[in-house]
Amino acid sequence: MKRILNCTVLALTFLMSFSQKDVSIAYALPDSVRAISFLADITVSPITTNKEVFAGIKTDVVRLSLESDKKEREIVFEFPTGSPVMATGIGIKKEKDELSWKYNWIEKENYKLMIATAGDSAGNFSLYSAYIFLPNEKKWKLIGTCKISGQWNTLKQPAAFYSDSKKNALQVNINEAWCQRNNGSWKNLLQTTLPTPFINLFSHVDSIAQLNLEKKDLELFRQSTAKLTNAPSPIKEFNGIYYEVLKEGTGRQVTVNDTVTIYYKGYLFFDNAVFDETKDKPATFPLKRLIMGWQLGVPLAKVGGRIKLIIPSNLAYSIRTRAAKIPPNSILVFEIEVVDAKSPQ
Repeated sequence: MKRILNCTVLALTFLMSFSQKDVSIAYALPDSVRAISFLADITVSPITTNKEVFAGIKTDVVRLSLESDKKEREIVFEFPTGSPVMATGIGIKKEKDELSWKYNWIEKENYKLMIATAGDSAGNFSLYSAYIFLPNEKKWKLIGTCKISGQWNTLKQPAAFYSDSKKNALQVNINEAWCQRNNGSWKNLLQTTLPTPFINLFSHVDSIAQLNLEKKDLELFRQSTAKLTNAPSPIKEFNGIYYEVLKEGTGRQVTVNDTVTIYYKGYLFFDNAVFDETKDKPATFPLKRLIMGWQLGVPLAKVGGRIKLIIPSNLAYSIRTRAAKIPPNSILVFEIEVVDAKSPQ
């Protein structure tokens, strides 16, 4: 009952915070569809007023929109007041209940907007992330990610919306509308014959700038470890990842084609929050199925050895909303013990 009341208060707070009049186009989701992403392609007709107008997509708790006011244009991601911001793209302005990015979006141009979520039932929270696809660059941009308590299931009440006024009617075309299921497949909400979306969030518009920021942080970390030991840092760099051999193994060198049996612990670089770890039994994975940081880093170890990998986001999950405990743009740390490695038959 307490959780139900919390969710009700959250929803009411959200609705009250958006007092502007708007027109909504709701999309019904069958009970069988457990949606984790909502994507829509929106085109705005020529604007004939200097007053504020907006068009975008929303769920029951967040909304993402193209906004125009006195010829100033921006992309705005709104969420319940008090929800902490977990990640942002480059150049994003933060306020108490929204993130905004000054961007001179163009009328008659198609813009893809996407809201993605990842929930944690044990922690009773979800991450909600907002993205826009920039047609000139042909790449996605992360606006930001917030953490909302009391939300841990799947995306609910997807809808498109736009501002409405008798004097300043806004014409908006919703060219595509999709929801992504938790198994990765997409459902067309308009029942049109369009190709399934392909979303590449690895090579995004902020890739280089984000990598440079993370490299700076990691190099400072290397320098700090050297000062502590008054000796060269034990942390080395290899093809973009940072690593430290904690124990030399006595077995053969691991290769990227191996299936490895390992114990591991994964946590975030900035706050050491653990997001995954093995317990009593080791885990077994084909190494080539894992993130690129593992494919590069685990072969630096031998069977029987232990290694620490520090993986920048571009070699981990980039700006994807991969899991509730891993916000976009996260540098990941793994402590790994290699129990066995088997070559493919």
